[in-house]
Amino acid sequence: MKKLLFVICAFTLLIACATPYKQAKKETANGYFDTKLQEGMYEVVFNGNENTSFAKANNFALLRSAEVCLENDYQSFDIVRKTEDFTEKAADSGIKIFGGTLTDIVKSEPKITFLIRCSKKKDLPYKAEELKNNLRTKYKL
Repeated sequence: MKKLLFVICAFTLLIACATPYKQAKKETANGYFDTKLQEGMYEVVFNGNENTSFAKANNFALLRSAEVCLENDYQSFDIVRKTEDFTEKAADSGIKIFGGTLTDIVKSEPKITFLIRCSKKKDLPYKAEELKNNLRTKYKL
């Protein structure tokens, strides 16, 4: 029974630590932000934390791209340029060695940047409404 309780608590903590889908308070904070570059062209960025996979960060950048299009009366979009980046951070391993702590475990924080081109028609590869609904359902947002 104690093992089951431990597993449930550990799983809950792990889920709670992943970067939530939210607007970042500043460009270097976790979450998404976007910038209008010109009519129909936007830069969309999602910054994850060390518990966010590249796949999830990519999906959250796609979700935000779809929302940006819909908020600006567009129906579809294409990714003109994609950049994947990450910040490495040393993490405390919790392992005690000769009175110190091992800190050479490195965790990465993914950053996905899209340059997107939007269209008023459903003529580009990503259909904004469909993509938004699918990703919101997948991540229970």
